[in-house]
Amino acid sequence: MPRKSLRKGSGLGTAKPSSAPNAVPESNFRILADIGGVMTAEMTVEAWIALPNHPHQRNTARHARAVHLKQAKQAAGAVARQLAHVVAAGLDGMYYKVDGHTRSYLWEQGKLPRPAVLHVTIYPVSSRAELDALYEVFDASTAAKTRYDQVYGGFRECGFQPRSKRLKHGFLNDALNIALRGGIRGQQSRALPEVNLYRAVDVFKRELELLDGIDPEPRPFYSGVVAAALIGLALYPPERVLEFFKKLQNGEGNRKDGRSDPVDAVLNVIQHMTLEKRAAQTTLQADLCARTLRGLLTWLAGPESQRNQYWLKTSIHAINLEPLLGEMKAKKGIRDDPAL
Repeated sequence: MPRKSLRKGSGLGTAKPSSAPNAVPESNFRILADIGGVMTAEMTVEAWIALPNHPHQRNTARHARAVHLKQAKQAAGAVARQLAHVVAAGLDGMYYKVDGHTRSYLWEQGKLPRPAVLHVTIYPVSSRAELDALYEVFDASTAAKTRYDQVYGGFRECGFQPRSKRLKHGFLNDALNIALRGGIRGQQSRALPEVNLYRAVDVFKRELELLDGIDPEPRPFYSGVVAAALIGLALYPPERVLEFFKKLQNGEGNRKDGRSDPVDAVLNVIQHMTLEKRAAQTTLQADLCARTLRGLLTWLAGPESQRNQYWLKTSIHAINLEPLLGEMKAKKGIRDDPAL
């Protein structure tokens, strides 16, 4: 599907966030670099304050009373410089705050010293859903941000330079946890150590490179679908696996006599989750992975196979992930590695 630029309309029917009535022109940014579509820029504090908040932003005034923000008022040196770094997103020519809402409020109220200039990272997004997903990542706990940094650091360590919109920002924490443990961190036993994300990226470097090669988009490549692709590429002939996921991306499912082939069945699951506004919920991603893998295995076996029904009249069922994860870990030699 065609890629959308930062400055052009996406053509999608998704409405722009209703709580952001005023566009802020790009002229308010002084662009420093544009690498792979991700911009770095400078702007004044006044221009940042004028930038519309993301509509999901919580009670900023209450959040401004948090302990770490009280400490930020006395920040100096490198810490103060970090506070001058904020994150924005561009959708259809409009720009929104993604990270830095509370600092904006404190600067406006005169409760936090104003930097002379702000350094802004600007992510282009192609839909409201992608904007929301980006916000959720930055709105999560400090630990989640650290995990993002670990994934990105893993890219650098193993020499992986993703180019696709879905992978290049490094939002793979949930996908890697599902691909290795069968669930996001919150669904795992607390007795287990956290997944070492630096090593996880290295373990799946080949699969990530293959997936990046088909230019996956954020939709339908939610975390569960990415996890399914990593597992599938690790276990089965990559050309065939990539063909399945290309069909998934392009919406090339088939129906016959009211029944869906495996591609269409997985697309139906994603569509229903999207309509119910559940597609990006982290707790549902392991189930989405298991359903996507069932679709992949059924598609690989073909319509003549007696093992699984190829043409489905009802929703596709989740496969048991545990045997597949065991097989994948054995193949990669990491079965007994507690960090993975």
